[in-house]
Amino acid sequence: MNLALFQNGHVITVIPPVLRNDYIAFVQKSQVGKKDTVGFTNFISAMVYESTKDYLRLLKKLHEK
Repeated sequence: MNLALFQNGHVITVIPPVLRNDYIAFVQKSQVGKKDTVGFTNFISAMVYESTKDYLRLLKKLHEK
């Protein structure tokens, strides 16, 4: 997942352990049955957004020093 994100200009994203079961459920729903990819896409988008905010906070702190 991170390789695909990075190759497309997105930040490397970490799925927090507390959300790992949600991630696995979305992966399964996107691959089985009617293959609903909307939930997976929304979940990954939210994780990328949160990771981007984390990177920006880190860069801001580094710049302040």
